[in-house]
Amino acid sequence: MSFTLPGLLSWQFRIVLIWQHVALEALSDSQRLSTILDPTSSRIRRGYDLIQSPRCTLINDCPA
Repeated sequence: MSFTLPGLLSWQFRIVLIWQHVALEALSDSQRLSTILDPTSSRIRRGYDLIQSPRCTLINDCPA
């Protein structure tokens, strides 16, 4: 599921399922940000928060 947000039209957002985690990804040109979504949180509010305060979540399924 992909969507854009008013005021952030250069960013494309999508919800992805990674194992048991639901993540919100933001993509713009070569930039890629992501955060884990809490099931009760607003994807819209979290989208704005992600761009205003960038954080990255890396989920690596490779064994150490």
